[in-house]
This record gives sequence, structure tokens and C-alpha cells, in this order.
Amino acid sequence: MSGVRGRWRDFDLFLLLTTFVMIGFSSVAVWSAAGTGPLTFSNAGVKQAIFGLLGIFLMLLIACIDYRFFASLAWPIYAGGLVLLALVLVPGVGQVIAGSRRWFDFGFTTVQPSEFVKVTTLIALAAFVASRGEAMREPGNFALSLLIVAVPFMLVFEQPDLGTSLVYGIIWASIMALARTHKRYFVLLAIATPFVLIGAWVKLLDEYQHRRFLIFLDPDADQLGEAFNIIQARISIGAGGFFGAGLAGGTQSQQNLLSVRTSDFIFAHASGMFGFIGMLALFSSFVILIWRSLRVVELARDDFGRCIAAAVTGVILFQAFVNIGMNLGLMPVTGITLPFVSSGLSSVWTFLIAQGILQSILMRRRKLGFQPS
Repeated sequence: MSGVRGRWRDFDLFLLLTTFVMIGFSSVAVWSAAGTGPLTFSNAGVKQAIFGLLGIFLMLLIACIDYRFFASLAWPIYAGGLVLLALVLVPGVGQVIAGSRRWFDFGFTTVQPSEFVKVTTLIALAAFVASRGEAMREPGNFALSLLIVAVPFMLVFEQPDLGTSLVYGIIWASIMALARTHKRYFVLLAIATPFVLIGAWVKLLDEYQHRRFLIFLDPDADQLGEAFNIIQARISIGAGGFFGAGLAGGTQSQQNLLSVRTSDFIFAHASGMFGFIGMLALFSSFVILIWRSLRVVELARDDFGRCIAAAVTGVILFQAFVNIGMNLGLMPVTGITLPFVSSGLSSVWTFLIAQGILQSILMRRRKLGFQPS
């Protein structure tokens, strides 16, 4: 019993309290973005709150499990994730929304497997890198590390979902930054990257993806078309002023000019609600999340724990940066969710599961031996 109490002594309350605040913020913002309405179980804001609370309970359960146990199951977990990504592409199995086949429809909610596969992929790659150790200097192992993320990357890209597929690249970069490998491999990869990007632009990206990037460079070229929502998002952010327009949101949201405002453009809607002060609080929450996640990288006692913590930190930072940048018109529209804030079970639970693993790493940092919970 004293051992159990000792573990929970290292539980990060800062991380938990910040998560509670962000889920509360998300629930109110989603409720407003969906048009307010009565607080029933069918209301989007109520659903978001329920998903968040259940996700926190799931996070606590995962924190009770020794994170090193996931290393022993890394490859079955990884394979299961790939099976889900393949299944969602099957006509009649995966649901098509806005031209993309990304979801399983369970009636009361949809589930996006590509979100959960972020966790299965980072576990597999972290286990691989940690198990190889100094052998990561071998070119074959470096190539295998790329292959581990390339398979889910291509399956997600096929949906199509360019934004989420890029997250798998961030997982690789975050973990490989800690790997004991030759720097020259990264130099060669950097030299090859421009040629890969040119090839992808010509051969892989669809016309609508070309348009999104070109419109990002010059929004005024199509103000009533592709650039309309980008412009409305910037107006909504600017019109929020210092304190915001209140729970109804800004004029762009009230007049239904800002679309996808419960997920991709939740930041713009929330800016209209809470203004500069509210967004400053949100930024502060993300700073705390990233700070506490980096602390896990520092305190982890093994390579597996450090690699997982680095990947989780990298994903949170990348998605927050891209989503907010997209809302501000500083990044192309890619459909990446804002961690802990955008609506939906899949995104919220993915980050809470990852946070549960971080808590498990902290709670067992004083123990060097493997002792399953």
C-alpha cells in the first residue's frame, strides 16, 4: 500500500488541473459554436463535456498501468492500429464526410482511428528506438524507423487527410531527436526533402490541396471561395477585442459565416467569445501542458519513457501551432485539431490516453526494475 501511495505522490497535478480547465473551456466553446441550445445529451457541448470527463477517467486508469508494459505489446498495438486504418478505407465500413473516408459511425458519435493510431505509432517507434540503442547508428535501423511511420502516414494520406498524416512525421522527428544515431542520416534526409516535396506536389497532392496552399499565399485571390473561411476566421479573432462578445460568440459565428467552428476553427470562434484575455489564458494553458510534458522527458528513467514523452510533447506543440496558425491565416488550412479543445471523442481521448502514459512515466520514475501494475 505504501508503494501505491508513493507512486501517486509523483502524479502531476499541474497537468491534471490544466487539462480540467481546457476541457471545461472546450465544452463551453463547442456548446456556443454549435448554436448554444438546451443542455441535453444531444447537445454538442454536453457531449464534449461527457467525452472529456470519461477521457480523464480513462487517463487515470492508464496512469495505473506501468508504461513499460506497453513496450511488450508495442507491435500488436501497432498492427491493430494499421488494421483500423485499413478498415476505415473500405467502402461501406468507413463513413465519408466532406469527401474524406476517415470515420467509423457508432450512431451516438463518430470515431476517427487516425487519431488513436498516433498513440499506437509513437509507442511502437519508441519501443523500437529504445530497444536498438546504439544500433540505431546502423542505416538499416534508421530506415526501419522511417518505415514504421511511413505506413500509417500513407494510409491516413489515402483517406485523404494531409494534416493528420503530417503528425506522424512529427512523431518520428521528436523520437529520432533522442535516438543515438548518426547526424549524417539527417543531413542526407534534409537534402532529399525538397525533391520529395516537389514529387509529392506533382504526383500525390490533389487539385484542392494545391488550391488550399496557393490561397494561403494569396487569400485575396478568392475571397468568396476557398479563402472565405480564412478571412472570416481572422475577422472573428480581431472582432473579439479585449474581452470578447460573450457566450453567443462573435458576429461571424452568430450569422453562420464561420464554418467548421466546432473543430478546425474553434480557436477563431473562441476568440470571438472570450477575446484577447481568453486567448491569453488558452495560450498559458498550452505553455503549461508543454512545460509539464517536457518535464517528463527530463525525469524519465529509460529511453522508452523519454521517447514517448518527447513524441507527445512534439505532437501537442505541432498541432497547437498549426491549428492556431491556420486560424490566424499564418498556416495553410490542413484540418488539424486543436489539442483538448476541438470537438470530438477521438481527438480528446487520444491526448488524454497519451497524458495517462506520461503520468505513468512520472509515477514510476523512482523505480528501475520492471514491475507490472
